[in-house]
Amino acid sequence: MDIIGTGLSAAQTLLASLQCSELQEILSIFGYKSQLDDLRRTVFAVNAVLLDAEAKQELSHEAQYKLQELKDAVFEADDLLDEFVTLAEQKQLLETGGSLSKKVCRFFSDNPLGVAYRMSQGVKKIRKKLDAIAYNTQFSFKHDPEPIRRRRPETCSYVDAGDIIGRKDDLEKIVGMMLGSNVQRDVSFLTIVGIGGLGKTALAQLVHNDPRVISAFPLRLWTCVSDQDQQQLDVKDILFKILASATDKLQKDSTMDQVQKQLRDQLAGKKYLLVLDDVWSEKCDQWRDLERFLIGGQRGSWILLTTRSLATAKIIGDGLTHELQGLSEENSWCLFERMAFGLQSSKPPEDLVNIGQEIVKGCSRVPLAIRVVGSLLYGQDKSKWLSLAQIRLANLRESQNDIMPILKLSYHNLESPLKSCFSYCALFPKDYLIRKEMLISLWMAQGYIVPLDEGQNIEDAAEEYFSILLQRCFFQDVCRSVLGFGILFFKIHDLMHDVAQIVTKQEICATYNLEDNLDNKVRHLSVSTNKVTRCSLYKSHIRTYVFVGGGEVKLNQFFTEALLANCIRLRALDLSHKSIKTLPESIGELLHLRYLNLSGNNRLEVLPKSITKLCNLQTLEISDCFQLKELPKDLTRLVKLRTLITYGCGMKCFPKGMGKLINLHRLSNFIVGVEGSNSTTKQWFDGLDDLKAMNNLKGSLKVQFKWPKNVIKVDGSRTEGQYLRFKEHLNRLTFRFHHQEVVGDVDTEEARRFMEDLQPHSNLKYL
Repeated sequence: MDIIGTGLSAAQTLLASLQCSELQEILSIFGYKSQLDDLRRTVFAVNAVLLDAEAKQELSHEAQYKLQELKDAVFEADDLLDEFVTLAEQKQLLETGGSLSKKVCRFFSDNPLGVAYRMSQGVKKIRKKLDAIAYNTQFSFKHDPEPIRRRRPETCSYVDAGDIIGRKDDLEKIVGMMLGSNVQRDVSFLTIVGIGGLGKTALAQLVHNDPRVISAFPLRLWTCVSDQDQQQLDVKDILFKILASATDKLQKDSTMDQVQKQLRDQLAGKKYLLVLDDVWSEKCDQWRDLERFLIGGQRGSWILLTTRSLATAKIIGDGLTHELQGLSEENSWCLFERMAFGLQSSKPPEDLVNIGQEIVKGCSRVPLAIRVVGSLLYGQDKSKWLSLAQIRLANLRESQNDIMPILKLSYHNLESPLKSCFSYCALFPKDYLIRKEMLISLWMAQGYIVPLDEGQNIEDAAEEYFSILLQRCFFQDVCRSVLGFGILFFKIHDLMHDVAQIVTKQEICATYNLEDNLDNKVRHLSVSTNKVTRCSLYKSHIRTYVFVGGGEVKLNQFFTEALLANCIRLRALDLSHKSIKTLPESIGELLHLRYLNLSGNNRLEVLPKSITKLCNLQTLEISDCFQLKELPKDLTRLVKLRTLITYGCGMKCFPKGMGKLINLHRLSNFIVGVEGSNSTTKQWFDGLDDLKAMNNLKGSLKVQFKWPKNVIKVDGSRTEGQYLRFKEHLNRLTFRFHHQEVVGDVDTEEARRFMEDLQPHSNLKYL
């Protein structure tokens, strides 16, 4: 079900919060731990209800309303528990002499018993609310145990070639490969890959019925697999279908052994073409089980598959892949013209042509979308054309819309965490070039990433999530690093973006202005302009607030202060390129904040000390803040920090103690330097000691040495080197030395040892 995904993610986060040792300790001391145990049982029940609901792609309006209520309650519970956990963790700062946020001070100002009581009452309240909604909602599913699946109709090999436009080049390429003289294998494989609606099946039908193919392959077989709603690929069922297309002498009660023997007899010594249409399985072992029954034809036989997943294509032997693209503009219009105006000989009205050309652009060169819209407009007057030109394809009535159910099959086939990750992409406008690292950090901030294997870190899991969505054609137009460091940017296909907007309903709002009131269901907000009114600043339930417009937008101090004061549940905040000169101290009160981007604020001179109170912060980006001369000395308290991007700032050195940030996985640069005008050779090494502890760093790292003019030789012990030797996940390392003409003697032996101690791990690819 569309509205379930993020609710499941919140429920999982809620369960993790209940494991917090600090929170359990506070409540246990005064006998309130049972409240946590009761809530844990309730959340498990809620999770089960959401999983049951997710299994059904269609639900009644009443059930949807109840589920939305349940989801809202889960978010409320998640916020409250996250606050309690954060307050409990921050309380530990008292023992280390650290300063506390005002909220922590207020919460813990009276006696400990009162604190524990308030926490227990909060836990009890949300448990009762969840219990009531979950029970009523669960009852809705008891009378309908079977999930409702929306499946595409079964395909067949027949096609009227005259109905297919714009696929001649694709046809020639595939037929050319099949009939080429360099085919050496008995059975070869070729996979057609693309999103739903592109015409993969139609192209396979053209190949199957091409006269050259008919002549070359005495035996041609067609099987519609359509296994998207199965946990296991039903090998026997597929073999049965293949055999049924080869012979009419088939017993329905045949055993697996009988079926495979009959199929081998049919294929033996024959040059055949087998089309497996609409394959979804990405499990290698399942495909191998099927593949071993399909080998045995004459040399030059082919198996042609259609799929939406590049992962599926990759596991199918060492076969070839044909990635199907959208139609050209010319062919898109040609198809639309045929569907909207028919085969009339007269020239279409010019006014309708102009409107139609705009409508076709919204179909994103996808044949199925063009057919749907064109057929709706056939025989309609100009007013209908104008009306359709003003709405998105996704907003068509369900009875008129054949494209969205097809595209949504890909979404429904995703696991729950992947559904949340994909739907979150509705935060960005259509055709927006999304920075991959930013999106991954935002996913992490919302708690969407669940490690796929035991011991897997969250960054690697997020990378795997991204790869899965890319392989399944949710993402496209990738921009890769010229140095071979993977994908930097990408886009979402327009129609897949429509799917994301549909499944998120009111939860995500991407807007060009905020002059109107926001729906109370909105939790993630992106703005593409500076037209921001006060109404958007008083939505305390907002979890994401980002600006995605190009260029710099100037935010006044009132806006920034109001935003921080009112959007208290923010988990992700992007204020990059907003001409901010001063960041309010109230930033430290955003206890839930996990992602903060302040990059490109070239007037920002100092970060407030309160930023070190953001104990949940995972990502801090402050690149290209040219006037920023130093980081807060207590930044080392942000022990959950996993990404720190600081290139392009004016800092001379990093604070001492950065080695405590052992969870850092991405660090753009590490600065070794001193505050004064003099430096000692010992300080050269001392500055690197913090870097030595950061062995989880991955990707690219620049080490900058910013030494003053005077070098003073001072004898003294130093720690053992090998500052970079154990950083096995780094693949690129850059050293940059910033210093003036050195005054004073430099110990050359010490300098040599210094360089030896910078020896990197052997996994490094670029230096």
